[in-house]
Amino acid sequence: RQTKTETRGTKVRLNATSSSSSSSSSGSGHGRTTSGPRRLRGVLSDETLGCVVTPCCHDALSAKLIEHAGFSASFVSGFTTSASKGLPDCGLVSYSEMLDQVSSISKALTTMPIIVDGDNGFGNAMNVKRTVRGYREAGVGGVLLEDQLVPKSCGHVKKKQ
Repeated sequence: RQTKTETRGTKVRLNATSSSSSSSSSGSGHGRTTSGPRRLRGVLSDETLGCVVTPCCHDALSAKLIEHAGFSASFVSGFTTSASKGLPDCGLVSYSEMLDQVSSISKALTTMPIIVDGDNGFGNAMNVKRTVRGYREAGVGGVLLEDQLVPKSCGHVKKKQ
């Protein structure tokens, strides 16, 4: 089932999935048969979707609501995760807290891939490797990494490096 909507004059198709649709797997025991990256590549290569809208989620419930609404993918941002904990987005949420949240979100979803905010990898090159590996093992479809100096600042803050 596909639905059309308009966002600021741009036509967007949402690839709706029903909760009874077949499951897919990350290989990490989440009951799916297709990996997160493979699901994301499938969404991004589907030319019938046009612009892929990825609303932000911050927990398993918000992710399930986004999936149920028919969106093809979702994004887990550091800002929304921090805000859901009542914290500002200034590096107070650690990698392990983000990984726990992302794992819960990934386990709750049946078909929709998620892209996760990996900040700057939470440190040096070894931390980046650990971050990407942990998110991959959690079943995410993709990781957004920012090329910033440590300590990083939010993407919307002036004078970031």
